[in-house]
Amino acid sequence: MVFMMSQSIQQLQTLKVPSSQLQLGMYVSELDCDWLATPFLFQGFMLDDPDDLFALKNLCDYVHVDVVKTRTMTRDLLLTPSVTEPRKPQASYKISSSIETEIANANHSYRESFREIRTMLDRVCRGETLDARRMIAAVRPCLDSIVRNPSALLWLTRIKHVDQYTAEHCLNVGIQAMALGRHMGLGIKHIELLGLCGMMHDVGKMDLDQAILNKPGRLTAEEFAHIKLHPVYGRDELAKDPNMPEEVIRVAYSHHERLDGKGYPCQLPASSLDFYIRAITIVDAYDAITSSRCYSSSHTSAEALKILYNNRGTQFDEKLVVSFIECIGIYPPGSLVEMNTGEVGVVLSVDPMHRLQPKIALVRDENKQPIEQVIVDLAASVSDLDMARYWVSKVLVDGSYGIDLGTFTAANIRLTDTEEVI
Repeated sequence: MVFMMSQSIQQLQTLKVPSSQLQLGMYVSELDCDWLATPFLFQGFMLDDPDDLFALKNLCDYVHVDVVKTRTMTRDLLLTPSVTEPRKPQASYKISSSIETEIANANHSYRESFREIRTMLDRVCRGETLDARRMIAAVRPCLDSIVRNPSALLWLTRIKHVDQYTAEHCLNVGIQAMALGRHMGLGIKHIELLGLCGMMHDVGKMDLDQAILNKPGRLTAEEFAHIKLHPVYGRDELAKDPNMPEEVIRVAYSHHERLDGKGYPCQLPASSLDFYIRAITIVDAYDAITSSRCYSSSHTSAEALKILYNNRGTQFDEKLVVSFIECIGIYPPGSLVEMNTGEVGVVLSVDPMHRLQPKIALVRDENKQPIEQVIVDLAASVSDLDMARYWVSKVLVDGSYGIDLGTFTAANIRLTDTEEVI
């Protein structure tokens, strides 16, 4: 009898609320997904922060609200009976393909998606309407590869060409955004949408004066004002297709907005920036910082992540920055590193359980001379005394010591022999 009474009290105390109806002042006691896969630190919290409200609306279909602890709730919600549904399983992705196996699939997917993005940008230049369905189809090959093993495509995003910056940047942002979604345990549809948002976020740059966009020197105030129009142009181009998801249009329009309201083109407040905008803003900045441009040199991945971290809470969403750093890691696949021995290698993959001990292909000796590649798995140093002598000393800028990832043999597959990346 006592058990039945306590059970009834618990049912009355907890109310299942669709995430679309969440309000500030509610006490969230349970999610429809794994707490560990979300940016929330505590299992149960008062919903006081508008940022948390937006995050819940994007990550969950519904939550359980503690009626007793809640400060604010409309009468309609209190009178709405809770409907019992099967608990939606949080996506949990396992590495199902090794980097050695996946690199060939990833390379094919990268080239296929790159061609579609370049075609899309050319269509904009010719004044033609974009085809959302065709672009969604272009996302899927990369999505499949990301789900199997994100390291392969993340490795390929490090191969960059200055003269193909816009197309490569759009593709790389889409890939890195999908990797972030996978890391956060989002469902496939959400990951796919993140990829589409990333791949199309900079389409408005095709309507800019290309001489100004590619100017090698410092921009004048008038020229920078012109560059700042590309989100407006992007929104207008994407809105021409009735099949274009609203999230994609919003991201194109708002990916240069900031949480502190100092972004452009509209200086929107944080409350107007949804999950997709916040995520793409971070990934867009990371890829731009790690890329060489006609007017600036690239930074290392470690430097880029430090910039993101230092600007969390003002320019970037703090919790998403942390999630992105966890996703990419201090030593992202494809980054160049120097070992404590002076040898230089390329990071192939990173074990999530040993993020500071990546798998590396050594390609330069201690004198920085080319050598036949040697695979070193630093995670093995935990149990292998011979491997314990190796550790990463520092991260290098891409292209250091003449190492060109475009011709590098990854997992015994030379990308430029039978299949060029681009």
